[in-house]
This record gives sequence, structure tokens and C-alpha cells, in this order.
Amino acid sequence: MTGGQLQSGNLGAVIAGVILLGLGGVVCMMGSLFIANLRQGAKARELAAQARHDERQRLVASRVQDLRPLLDAASGEPAAQAIRLDIQLPQHAVPVLAIEAELRELVAKVTAYAASVMRAGATLQVSAHAEGEQAVIHWRDLDAVDARPPLSQFFDSANANPSASATASAAGASARACERIAGHHGGRIYSAPHAGGALGLTLRLPLLQA
Repeated sequence: MTGGQLQSGNLGAVIAGVILLGLGGVVCMMGSLFIANLRQGAKARELAAQARHDERQRLVASRVQDLRPLLDAASGEPAAQAIRLDIQLPQHAVPVLAIEAELRELVAKVTAYAASVMRAGATLQVSAHAEGEQAVIHWRDLDAVDARPPLSQFFDSANANPSASATASAAGASARACERIAGHHGGRIYSAPHAGGALGLTLRLPLLQA
């Protein structure tokens, strides 16, 4: 074998080795992706199963609740002492399927926020009624002079900058908690006007039909 042939053979072996290494790298990468996909799929199934379990637990814990006594109890909240509450309730029950403790938490958080942003001694009107297939609660500041008073800006705080003040951060956490509770019960809470007044807060939940 001549020197040229030997060099050519060595070069071919090197090229073949490089190709094999490249193929090995591709196979390893594909294997890693396959394993990662399997893990992600397993995690997704685990999360879905946990969500179904949580939903079943929530349904088991849910009971028929009349919104009237829940709202009437808001006047006893410590935060409500700084403001006046005008609670407007219908004669007939406004029933929803819900977890009482969570609805009480939502009402308490809204009341506390209202007391923190409304003028001392101002009146917070709280009303409830059935509207079609929905139970509706509305909060509004009867003494507000702006079309968009601070009360209606509750959910602006949900998107507050992480570097915001402790007060703004606490309000944002409360707003997000209220949104989660409303969502868990198939409803939503948002800023809206009522009866021609200034913007306030409205909670809508599925009404339990007789």
C-alpha cells in the first residue's frame, strides 16, 4: 500500500468517524427530546387528574347558599366600621351552589378594599338580585363624585407592578383571590355601573334554578 493510499484510507476513517459521531449526537438529541416529551405528557396528565380531583372536591364541598345572609353579615366585618353600608336585598332568596367560606372571603375582601379607598363615613351600597339565569351582586360608592371612583379600580391593582407599595400589593392579591373564587364558582367579578350610577363592582354567579 502506498503512502497516498494510506493517507486516503486514514482520511476516510476520520470522515466516517465524524459522521458516526454526528449521527450519535442526533440520536442522543432525539432520545432526549422523546424522554422530555414523555415527562411533559405525564406531568400534563398528572395536572389534569389533579384538576379533576379538585373540581370533584369542590362540588362535594358546595352547598346551596342564599346570597342574602352572606351579604347581610358584611356589616359585621371589622373593616366596614370606617364606612356605612346600605345593603339592598330582595324579598326572595337568591340561591347559588357554592362554598360558603369562599363566598364570605370574597365579600370580606371587597368590603375591606372599599373601606380602604372610600372616604371615611361614605356609604357603600351592596345590592343583590336575580337576573335571568344569574345571581348578581353589585357594590358602589354612593358618595363618589368621579365617574370611575377608586372602588371600581379594584382589579387594576391585580396587575400592579411587583415593586408597588405594600398596600397596592395587598390589594392586588385580594383582587386576584376574588377573581379566582368567582371563576371557581362559574362566575366572574368585574368593574361595571349599576342603575345609572358611577362605576362599581359586579359579581355574577350561576343562579340555582328551582
